[in-house]
Amino acid sequence: ALVQCHGEGPGARDVWINPPPVPLTTPEMDFVYDRPYARAPHPSYGGARIPAWDMIKFSINIMRGCFGGCTFCSITEHEGRIIQSRSEASILHEIEQIRDKTPGFTGVISDLGGPTANMYRMACKDPEIESACRKPSCVFPGICPNLNTDHSSLIELYRKARALPGVKKILIASGLRYDLAVESPEYVRELVTHHVGGYLKIAPEHTEEGPLNQMMKPGIGSYDK
Repeated sequence: ALVQCHGEGPGARDVWINPPPVPLTTPEMDFVYDRPYARAPHPSYGGARIPAWDMIKFSINIMRGCFGGCTFCSITEHEGRIIQSRSEASILHEIEQIRDKTPGFTGVISDLGGPTANMYRMACKDPEIESACRKPSCVFPGICPNLNTDHSSLIELYRKARALPGVKKILIASGLRYDLAVESPEYVRELVTHHVGGYLKIAPEHTEEGPLNQMMKPGIGSYDK
């Protein structure tokens, strides 16, 4: 853990910062997500409507971690830079569990995502380089040449997921890195053909070069492309 001093005088305080946990392997991730969860809010809520539950009850987390290192976001700090991905079988099994056990399922999975929807199974090409690297981001100011940006595993997952019996549509609602997405035209085609509910949205401040540089986000040129 790290302790940082903030402020001076009577208002000074120490902030305790916990480091990211040790990254989980794929079998460990599968073990966590394959537990027999109730898939329902705790009974203490007494049947009240919970908007946060409505939003995520048909969504699935396919990975943890983010190598974006954006300055306004804490995900890289508390989940780590190393992408921890579930296996395809584990994710497909969870879709079947939602289909068979979650009341109100209409055949639409609202999200297959995570901190970033399209970082699934991405990693540094060389574990030795990765262990020594101290860069806060693998994608700013440009994509690191040592980063594997292959989207093929994710494309295959999308295709198998929407082919499951009882599944009408799979939406991708998590944010995605379009600077990574454009590295795979096949992924972009797959996404916009089958997995978008309406428009692909971008926050207004993500069009301005000054704020983008401060946030360590890609320039608007990536979006235009």
